[in-house]
Amino acid sequence: MYKIIDKKRIPPVIETERLILRPFEPADAPAIFAYSSDPENTKYMLWEPNKTLKDTEKFISDEIEKYKTGRDYDYAFILKKTGALIGTGGAAVGEGIFARTAEIGYILDKRYWGNGYAPEAMRALSDYLFKEKGIRRIQAKHFIANPASGRVMEKIGMRYEGTFAEYLFARGAFQTVKMYAMIKDS
Repeated sequence: MYKIIDKKRIPPVIETERLILRPFEPADAPAIFAYSSDPENTKYMLWEPNKTLKDTEKFISDEIEKYKTGRDYDYAFILKKTGALIGTGGAAVGEGIFARTAEIGYILDKRYWGNGYAPEAMRALSDYLFKEKGIRRIQAKHFIANPASGRVMEKIGMRYEGTFAEYLFARGAFQTVKMYAMIKDS
């Protein structure tokens, strides 16, 4: 379950049982840098670890700019109990023939792995996209070496669709990925 608690922000602020999903703010840089610079935390991401705080500040600035497109729903995950920023995630909505499709992704600070925060956040975001934004299909991919991400996808209701050999080039190598998706009302 989710609740929109601030419709004025773009994208809107979403509340779950334990989390607040809110748009990025420049002040988030130190918390995001703390985990996005850790090679263990980022080993399955498409991007290399942030090397400097300036890298993270640029990422946040770029994300804030993307909000203007109306197709980016990227969020900081805030733990309600402590106010700590524990991860980030979001969705990019396609254009043209992909206009009602969204691709999701997420990363959590490793100190918070295994507590169900990623499924909680991504389930709320997916429900919001289906109910409020008219999205029909939500999909996600993960490197085959990262089955934990596949379990997150399954927990939010996605179904495995297939394995794509050497689907993309990231982190200096061709990566084989598994694709998951869910369709509204299925």
